[in-house]
Amino acid sequence: MITGLFTDFLVISVTLSLVIIGLITLTPLLRKHYSAKLSYWIWLILTLRLLLPFNFSFTNPPVAIHLPEGQAIATVFQSSVSQNLQADTPVISQPVQTGDVSHIPSIINIFAYIWVTGAVLFLGYHLLSYFFFRKQVLRWSSPLQREDMFAKLKQVAKEMHVTPAIPVLISSKVPNPMLMGFYKPTLFLPHDQYSDEELEFILKHELVHYKRHDIIYKLLLLIVQALHWFNPLVWFMAREAVREIEIYCDDTVVRKQNAAYRKKYCEAILSVMQSNATRHVALSTNFAGGKHSMKQRFGSILNMKEKRNGVGAFLAVLMVVSVTAVLAACTNLTGQSTDTALKPGTIYSYSSSGEQVVVHDAGNAYSMDEDGNVSVSYRKGEIQAQTPLKLDTTGTEMGMGRADTGFYISEDKTAIVYGFADGKESPLHVLISDDMGKSWNNYNIAGAKGYDAKFIGFTDKQNGWIVSGGSAGVGRSLNYVYQTSDGGKTWTELGNPNDLYAESLAGAGFSNKDIGFLGFRYYEDNGPVIYWTKDKGQSWEKLVVSLPESFNEYQKTPLSPIFNGKEGLYPILLSKEGNTVGTIYLSSKDNGLKWTYDPAYDQIGDSK
Repeated sequence: MITGLFTDFLVISVTLSLVIIGLITLTPLLRKHYSAKLSYWIWLILTLRLLLPFNFSFTNPPVAIHLPEGQAIATVFQSSVSQNLQADTPVISQPVQTGDVSHIPSIINIFAYIWVTGAVLFLGYHLLSYFFFRKQVLRWSSPLQREDMFAKLKQVAKEMHVTPAIPVLISSKVPNPMLMGFYKPTLFLPHDQYSDEELEFILKHELVHYKRHDIIYKLLLLIVQALHWFNPLVWFMAREAVREIEIYCDDTVVRKQNAAYRKKYCEAILSVMQSNATRHVALSTNFAGGKHSMKQRFGSILNMKEKRNGVGAFLAVLMVVSVTAVLAACTNLTGQSTDTALKPGTIYSYSSSGEQVVVHDAGNAYSMDEDGNVSVSYRKGEIQAQTPLKLDTTGTEMGMGRADTGFYISEDKTAIVYGFADGKESPLHVLISDDMGKSWNNYNIAGAKGYDAKFIGFTDKQNGWIVSGGSAGVGRSLNYVYQTSDGGKTWTELGNPNDLYAESLAGAGFSNKDIGFLGFRYYEDNGPVIYWTKDKGQSWEKLVVSLPESFNEYQKTPLSPIFNGKEGLYPILLSKEGNTVGTIYLSSKDNGLKWTYDPAYDQIGDSK
């Protein structure tokens, strides 16, 4: 999860950096022709976008930044075919403790934890500094006593339609007039020795900030800096945004005022600056500011030229931000098809004799000890973990045998479906691990049916499927299809082909949410019999398979299809007179919409 957030924010940061550079370059031009209101809202839109940890997803992003963990489709398939259809016999061993799981984190994981640490330290430092400073200010504060200042506050608040008026306290700990607090803002004054005119300017300035909730704006900027602390352009953007907040506030106070009024307003700011050293305090607004920003503020205040609001320019920037959002969606840091893409998983199926076999070996496997305790291993045994599942080894408990249990084992998602499900009191159970067996979640599918052969798989980290079967007589079975879109927490039953064909399954698989396949053991003819859906189970039809005539003499059992992105292989087990002859393959490049026989993958003569 942390790695996913990091890559999301990294993509957002990099793509929006292009926009920030463009806006910084155009800032002098924007200030010359447009009011500060335009820049104020532009920086706010960018701030909000930088805060949102999501990217729209595309199935095939055009921009892919490959990291070392990427794996090409040809390599995946070739390695799996060479090890295909090995009998997955139980491994009798001692249970492996979950606590033994360990592995070296990848570079991207290390960067992700560094990013989180930096963000927490940055945000913690500024928030603690703010709360400590506010505590000191409140400790040495006193209520406003002068009646004339109360009257001026009431007058200005009424003019600006602020009701009720904000509280005002006197504290020697504040360097200049400032508004503090994002929940209940309070105006702090360093003293009460202001002239009537100075006090009016101060109150108007701070009440503009109060009405616009600018402290919330600054809080968002602080969070953005924390999340993108590694990007200096975001820091520069935050500084520019703070400056525009003050300039926009000044423009609002002096709008439609003459030159004399504007000059006195500048003098009031200078007077405050000379009386105390200014200090930047997070989550506060200051009547006075730093010397570097005052030149721009005074230039804006004294400029009598009427400027445009820049609605068209704002819409143009909004369009650019939208385009960069699409660019972020099209950028893939991991070399996988989507942010939720999976590392390849080990896929299981059943031979024509009902024996469980591996159709794709991704270097992950499961085993049972003599008591039925199930363990899983990853990376060819490098990492091992114990599951909380104990299967029946006596053959007396329906739905709990090894042959009744479905497995999908990937480094990113391990899923096990098991149990006797009668559609009533007894649910189907699904075990899910997203961290290579360190932790497990057990979810129930109430109302599900099936207790014989079960299949489970995921097309990405969130979207998965289950097919469970239940006996309907000798050699026949009713099959039920379920789907999840939240990583396995909840499951929805889809339509099934039982009205068309109700026989024992040998394999099952989906290429995406909509397209799925059910392969049946040969029954009345030599097969292969495959039913497929391209509308999420609303309708099923028999898949027309064209094979060379030389295979007519063999019984053909379609196993579970293997997909990596849009590309797929469909293994078909050949047998004759009860003996396995080998495996041939159909291949697809469009999510399984079209299949063609591909002799390059033939494994003929590997009998068992």
